[in-house]
Amino acid sequence: MRPSRRPALKASEIPPQNLNLREGERQSIVCPDCDSWHPLYRKMIKTHHLDRAARGGRAPRCPGSAQLIDMDISVEQWGEAMLAADSTATGRRSARQHYKPLAQPPTPIYRLADRGPQGTPTLHRLLPLLEHARHAVDQHRTACSLCRTGGGCDVGRALEVRFAETEASCTIAREQLKHQERRRLDRAAAPKRESEWAAVLPAVQDTDIRRAVVPVPPARPEAPAQAEVSSVPTEPENLEAYDRRQAELGTQYARRTLAALPA
Repeated sequence: MRPSRRPALKASEIPPQNLNLREGERQSIVCPDCDSWHPLYRKMIKTHHLDRAARGGRAPRCPGSAQLIDMDISVEQWGEAMLAADSTATGRRSARQHYKPLAQPPTPIYRLADRGPQGTPTLHRLLPLLEHARHAVDQHRTACSLCRTGGGCDVGRALEVRFAETEASCTIAREQLKHQERRRLDRAAAPKRESEWAAVLPAVQDTDIRRAVVPVPPARPEAPAQAEVSSVPTEPENLEAYDRRQAELGTQYARRTLAALPA
């Protein structure tokens, strides 16, 4: 195979990812004309055709065939260039991960009481449903021999589950109604409390002013920070009695410690 008349391509000018110089593998290159991998033969791109399905015959030959490659770099230099190109591509890649938002979980059955029409009392809507569910359970127990004897069929269990869920919804609706009533009473009582505090505020301020001008005795225990001397003793009155008591306590402690030791 003769080389083509094109000038030789320098391996140092070819992108390292388009060249394969690994040891133990056949050297190959991406043809600059057809952008496909082809082996190197005597430092030339092996002859290939544009239509790879129909080789030989009248298939057109790729202009990049027999292109001479000037190996002006070593395998080590090519490996370093590959590492540099990989690190550059990694740096361009975003480290942020985008997650698909999770679907909103469905509303539990016992919380469906809050999904009524605007302005409709929830408890008023649930009470007829609760009575209907209770009546359905009673009718089934009367008609079903298995449930009447203490057992339970699938239909009976389903009716009991529906009754329990409706009863739980009624309980939650009652608690919500009580909470709303307490909040309404608190909002109604807030202006009254504010007016009551405003009415007694002058008297409280006058009391604070008159209390501030009253002299504080030095030995008064209620306000030791305002006294001239500390009202709390910091040393024992009788040092000899204090030392004697401490020695007695130490002797008693030593006796208890010795008695607690195993024989």
